[in-house]
Amino acid sequence: TMGRIPPPAAAVNRGHALPKNYRLIYEIVEEIGVGRHLTSAEIFAKALGRRPGIGFSTVYRALERLRGLGLLSEVYVPGGDAAAYEPSRPRHAHFRCGGCGEIEDVAYTIPARTIKRLALEHGLEIESERVTFGGRCAACAAS
Repeated sequence: TMGRIPPPAAAVNRGHALPKNYRLIYEIVEEIGVGRHLTSAEIFAKALGRRPGIGFSTVYRALERLRGLGLLSEVYVPGGDAAAYEPSRPRHAHFRCGGCGEIEDVAYTIPARTIKRLALEHGLEIESERVTFGGRCAACAAS
């Protein structure tokens, strides 16, 4: 099971004050739950519903700040229209359905020894990893 991350209060306790609009954006992404992903446009629409007058640039700045604090993760998947955001969780992979386009979290890690071997064999300095699987989700496969 994916672990929970510290609430925004933990970031504040580390000396990072979160303005009310940034807290709102964090809450919107956190409320969608584990394994769900929202684009910046979807987050903006939800934020506008809760705080009329909030600007898209405010939402974008909030997403960048929250990502920088490690509270949110930005997800790019092949075939996706835009970056999506999710609450930061332990390492995992993503699955993108070619039928409906839904993105799901998949519990998956690459062993550290495999990453080290790849780096040595190819002369690389690997700093991050992103794994995305593609195919059809259970609902699309059944239809």
